[in-house]
Amino acid sequence: MRSRDLAVLGWCCEQYAARTDQLEVLLGGGPRTVQRVLARLRDAGLVDIRRLLVGEPAWAVPTGAGLRASGQGFGVWHPRIGLLAHVAAINDVRLHVQARSPEGEWVPERVLAKERQSGEHLPDGVVITEGQRVAIEVELTVKSQRRVRLILDELSGCYDTVLYLVCAGSAPAAVGAV
Repeated sequence: MRSRDLAVLGWCCEQYAARTDQLEVLLGGGPRTVQRVLARLRDAGLVDIRRLLVGEPAWAVPTGAGLRASGQGFGVWHPRIGLLAHVAAINDVRLHVQARSPEGEWVPERVLAKERQSGEHLPDGVVITEGQRVAIEVELTVKSQRRVRLILDELSGCYDTVLYLVCAGSAPAAVGAV
């Protein structure tokens, strides 16, 4: 197993799973590069490659063996159709942040969940850069202005900055809550 293969496995474990097009960005290579890496991981029993939605790229989903090999102590994630767009959006945000701030450290939701207090709102990720902790919240669904305000207030009390990213349909409530 190559170090790059293990890095891809670790990234997928942290993010629950990743689409193959996202892994192209992560690796800085084309489809053939990703296919070779995923073939080695699949053949070792560390990931399953699944076509989950028609017309979308396949997903690399870590197996129990892959999660154990990563050493991060995460449980097996079972993809749910309703969460795929959210996981993909968070992956895209992480890739964007890593490209723009390679010195920053991304702390994924799965790591944050281990440290969370009961009832505490969990951001989708945290970026630590220049001593600042930036909570990342990726919102694809419409929430009430009151709910957005509660999320922003709670995250603002725990982090130096909150980056609240929304899709066009949920933007009015988010803008109104600011």
